[in-house]
Amino acid sequence: MQLDQTHVAIRVRTLSEIGDLALVLLHRYPTLLLIGFFWGALPWAIANGLLLYWIPITESQYGLDDPEARWQTTRYITWMALLVFLQTPAAGVITTIYLGQAVFESSPSWKTAVADARKQLGRWIRFLGLRRLAIPAMVIAGIRLFQPWDALFDVTIPIVFFMAAIVIRASRPFLPEMILLERCPTRSKNPNEITLSKRARTLHRPSGSDVGGRWIVSGFTLSVIFAGLFYSLVWLRGIATGYWNIGLVTLMVLYPLALWTVGGLSVVVRMIAYLDTRIRLEGWDVELAVRAEAMRQFGDEIEPVVGQQSVVSSSGSQDNARSNSKTSVAPAGGAT
Repeated sequence: MQLDQTHVAIRVRTLSEIGDLALVLLHRYPTLLLIGFFWGALPWAIANGLLLYWIPITESQYGLDDPEARWQTTRYITWMALLVFLQTPAAGVITTIYLGQAVFESSPSWKTAVADARKQLGRWIRFLGLRRLAIPAMVIAGIRLFQPWDALFDVTIPIVFFMAAIVIRASRPFLPEMILLERCPTRSKNPNEITLSKRARTLHRPSGSDVGGRWIVSGFTLSVIFAGLFYSLVWLRGIATGYWNIGLVTLMVLYPLALWTVGGLSVVVRMIAYLDTRIRLEGWDVELAVRAEAMRQFGDEIEPVVGQQSVVSSSGSQDNARSNSKTSVAPAGGAT
C-alpha cells in the first residue's frame, strides 16, 4: 500500500463535491447501504417497530381518517423520525469503518469491519447510543407504550431531545470517526497522548463555523432527498396496487425505509466531510505524501511523526505504520 495513492483522492473539496463523491462511493460500493448500513440499522429498526408500530396498528382498526387518528399518526411520524435521527450515528458504525478501509484499499472487507465494530461495541454504544440520546429516547418511547397522546411527551419532549441532539452534534460532529477510526482513548496517564477531548478541541474548534454551515446545508438537502424518496415510494406503491390512501404499508414500511436510506447517505457524507476537514485543517494530504516518501526512502522501519498516531490500514502487510487491528485510519494529530 502506498499512502499517497489512495482510492479516494485526498484533496480539498467544496460541499457540492462532497455530495457528488458520496454518490460516487455509493455507486462504487453499493453494499454501503445494501449490506453495511442495513445490518447496522436492522437492530435499531426492529426496536423502533416494537416501540411504535402499535400506534398505526391500533388506529387502523378504527380508520386513519378521523381527527383522533391523525393526532396519533402525527405522534408516530414524529417519534419515528426522532429515533432514526438519533440512532443513525450508531447504526452507521460498520459503514464508517468500512469507508475508512476503502480510502486505502481497493477491496475493503466487511468481515473486518464487523469484527472491529464488535471489538469496540461497549465504547460506541456508550458514546453514540447513550450520550447522543438514542437509547434515552427509546426508553421514553418504551414508557409510553399503549398510552394516549399527551402534549408533554409527544410534543415537548421530542422537541427537547431534538434540540439537545443538535447542540451535542454541533460540538463534536466527527465523534464517530474519532472513536472508530482514530481510536483516541478517553483518558490517558501519558500527558503527551492525544485523548478524545484533546482531539475534539483540535479538530472541531478551529473549523466550527465552517462545519456548522455545511451541516445546516447538508441537513436541508437530505430533508429534500427524504421527501422526494418517500413520495416516490408512495407513488410506486400507488401505481402497483392502485391504493393511494395512507395505510399501514406506508407508515410501517415506506416511511422508515426512506428515513433509514437518507440516514445511510448522511453517514457517507459525514465521513467525506471529516476527511475534507482534516485536509483543510491539518494538511493530511501533505502528511500522507511525506510518510509515503519516507517509507520508500527508508523502508518500513520508520519512526512515526512526532505527536501523531500511526496510519492504520486493513491490509496485512508488515508496514509499521499500520496497527494490528487492520482498520484503515487516518493518523490523529496536527499537520506535518
